[in-house]
Amino acid sequence: MLYLEKAVATSFADNPLLYKANHYGAHAVTYMRSLPLDFWRNGVFYLAVFWIVHSLAGLFWLVFPVPTPPQPSRLAAPVAVESSSPGTTVQVDVAEIQSLKLFGDAANAPAVEPVSEEQPVAAAEGIEDEAATTRLSLKLHGVIASSDQDQARAIIDNGSEQGLYRIGEELPKNPGVKLAKVLEERVILDNKGKYESLWLYSEEDFKKSINSRKNSYKVSPDQPRSPMARNDQPVRRSIAPEQIPKSISDVVRFSVHREDGQMVGYKIRPGRDKQLFDQVGLKAGDIVTNVNGRAMTDPKQLREVYQELKTATEANLGVRRGDEELQITIRVDNGG
Repeated sequence: MLYLEKAVATSFADNPLLYKANHYGAHAVTYMRSLPLDFWRNGVFYLAVFWIVHSLAGLFWLVFPVPTPPQPSRLAAPVAVESSSPGTTVQVDVAEIQSLKLFGDAANAPAVEPVSEEQPVAAAEGIEDEAATTRLSLKLHGVIASSDQDQARAIIDNGSEQGLYRIGEELPKNPGVKLAKVLEERVILDNKGKYESLWLYSEEDFKKSINSRKNSYKVSPDQPRSPMARNDQPVRRSIAPEQIPKSISDVVRFSVHREDGQMVGYKIRPGRDKQLFDQVGLKAGDIVTNVNGRAMTDPKQLREVYQELKTATEANLGVRRGDEELQITIRVDNGG
């Protein structure tokens, strides 16, 4: 036994690392032996508590497992095909691929019309040929005929209100009835696909108007039928209350007048009441260039002027008759 201890001591002395390890181990054992018994009890207690808590936590997650989020779908990566012989090229027959018409036949494809913004509906040619007189309770008080359908207008009364309408516009209180075309003597209505005529006046209406007013119009002595004065001497015509028409369209009809492609005014013709038209000093073919100082060079201004004339008691018309510029004032007397 003594020999064994000497051999171990000799081996530790020969190896410094073993010697140091043995030295520190002896000190550690001596230190641990010097620790009190309570220290070891507390250490064992804390280790037991930690083990119990860890076990309970594991049991809890076994009963209530953590929900696992869905895994994202994995896309198969494209397989890279390596050419067995680098440098070789593949011949593709383009003509054969084109003959397959993988994307359809462009030559036989139906034409696609471009979608454009809403434009005024162009009046179809010849729709007035077989358009019978309408039976709708409508009255046509005036027309503004024009080769440009965007500028053609019609003054129509539905019995409760009178308005100015354009091609394609639906008439109030008449669902499905639209203005289809404007002619000089009438307009064509599109009554739910059926074309009907609405005339400015019938032959019977014209005769009644002439007979009822034949002896009622008198020109005042101080206003003889002389040539119209120029701008510095405006002509004034007064209309007695019993002669007042329902609207200006009863006296005059308008049509757009252009010169060199530019609108310069409205050419006028007699309306239903030709005698009143003559009385106020107007003549067929006169060109109204301004109304109440407003130049008639824009068709869009017609609606505003029309609304003013519906309630106005006086209107100043700038009229061009040949080379002569006239200023005619039409005044409606109120009996005062």
